[in-house]
Amino acid sequence: MSELCGIAVSPRDEQLKEEGWVKQFSCGEPRLTESKELFESMGKEVHLEQMTKEDQPLGSECDACFIACDDTLKTIWTRTAKHNTNIYSEKMLMSNNGKNKNDGKNKNNI
Repeated sequence: MSELCGIAVSPRDEQLKEEGWVKQFSCGEPRLTESKELFESMGKEVHLEQMTKEDQPLGSECDACFIACDDTLKTIWTRTAKHNTNIYSEKMLMSNNGKNKNDGKNKNNI
């Protein structure tokens, strides 16, 4: 395994990277759901992986999080969605009827 920022890179990490996924971070609820929804609202495809011992920082001997949180920690992976489902952009288009508010206006006359 190689080393990246003190985290071991597993064969599964390499596979996900080859498929275009970018590793973000690992967390549990309620941040997990909040983060997932945030990434999706930004038009990202989100994949959650069960956090494994290999995700623990290299050299760390503390297993407290793994023991206390059991299987509730997950690692968030994102990639650009094939079909952009950016909620913010869709809402803006609907509220502006597909037009930019500054269309036809001189920038100096704002």
